[in-house]
Amino acid sequence: MKYNILIIEDEKNQAELISKILTKKGFETSSAQSKKAALEALSSGRFDLILTDYKLPDATGLDIIKEVKAINPEITIIVMTAFGDVDIAVSCLKAGASDFLTKPLDLGELDRVIFKLLKNKMLIEEVKQLRRDIESGYSAESICGTSPRLMEEVQKSIKAARTATSILIRGESGTGKEVFANLIHYNSERKDMAFIKINCSAIPAELIESELFGHMKGSFTGAHAEKIGKFEAADGGTLFLDEIGEMSTAMQAKLLRAIQEREIEPVGSIKPRKIDVRLIFATNVNLETAVAEQKFREDLYYRINTVTINLPPLRDRKEDIALLAKYFINKFNKSLNTNIKEISSEALDRLIKYPWPGNIRELQNIIENTMVLMERTDEIIYLRNLPEKIADYKLSGADQADDYIKIKAAITDLLDKNYAQNKNFNIGLFLDEIDKYMIKWAVDKMKGTGVKSRAADFFELNEKSVRNKIDKYNINL
Repeated sequence: MKYNILIIEDEKNQAELISKILTKKGFETSSAQSKKAALEALSSGRFDLILTDYKLPDATGLDIIKEVKAINPEITIIVMTAFGDVDIAVSCLKAGASDFLTKPLDLGELDRVIFKLLKNKMLIEEVKQLRRDIESGYSAESICGTSPRLMEEVQKSIKAARTATSILIRGESGTGKEVFANLIHYNSERKDMAFIKINCSAIPAELIESELFGHMKGSFTGAHAEKIGKFEAADGGTLFLDEIGEMSTAMQAKLLRAIQEREIEPVGSIKPRKIDVRLIFATNVNLETAVAEQKFREDLYYRINTVTINLPPLRDRKEDIALLAKYFINKFNKSLNTNIKEISSEALDRLIKYPWPGNIRELQNIIENTMVLMERTDEIIYLRNLPEKIADYKLSGADQADDYIKIKAAITDLLDKNYAQNKNFNIGLFLDEIDKYMIKWAVDKMKGTGVKSRAADFFELNEKSVRNKIDKYNINL
């Protein structure tokens, strides 16, 4: 990013020298030799910093500060004063200047002051942006993943955000439909306007018309005052209608009219109100089936289905599970005051193989539940730490074959290492190592109540033998 600096200096040679120096440093510069010329430059261009002489033909530095701050209170101003004018410098700082330099200019000092002030300006902007992200409930890291299917929908969302067209986001519960609605709104021209969200399935059918369109005082029992609806509240911005498939057909007809006419009619009013709202819809319902069953209006379906974002379920983007798990670990480390640094390969492997019927929302819940129940000194999530429904999830034949291959590879690797280190290695010790590895593997896989008896059944050993092996090898349950 190039910063723009306006140099206000009536001595032409001095202005050219400063401009040349700053241009070499990578700044864009413009010059003005009077207050009048400076104000004209400000009216036609954007500047990040002003470097002004205190004495000008038609003004003082104090005049410049007051008039510039009236136009743009956030602009950074540096005043150049004659050596020894301490009182003038103090007056300028009180009026809103960020710093001052004495003449003749020390070019090294000029460089240091400008970079310091612009760095502070950049940090302030970053903090403001972070605050906007927090207030909006959205930040870029909210979308975790690199899977091709996800990236395709992200790119489609960014392109659609630049238009004013209605967007339909489809996906199972927990796939992140609201996150994508945020992505669309905050990448649109309406990002600084209102972003109103409403869950259509959470509002009783008899109240949803009032929620969307508002009502007049006395229009029904309990309407003690006029109320503005979500459409009017979002005027100029974006309205996100979640679970649109749950809306009654009677309400669908009224919604269709509002979309077509770009106007609403509050309950009890006879005068329609024009609205300018960008609409984003979301559903986990198969709308084509709902249309066929006459549960969803076909004309409304085609009206809202202009651009469709299809979010894949988590089971179809398993390559993103590790990244999502790490994101949630970092998130809950802050809120739970824990210090989990990683997740074991076996625990991560089980997370990847689990089908996740609740999608990302379920994964988030599992990570939080696991971390809440761990000891404060724990730093790694092991398979035994995961809830039983995950740790005890019955693997498919293919998954069990994968486990067998991993065990065989580990044993082969252990054999190769022992042989390489000592061709006359003790076979008894080697078998003990295999025994220890297998018992530890079984304990991790069968975490939960009755782990010793279940491990004994698996190896076709008596429970006492398995218990002795667990004690012998100091294996943590």
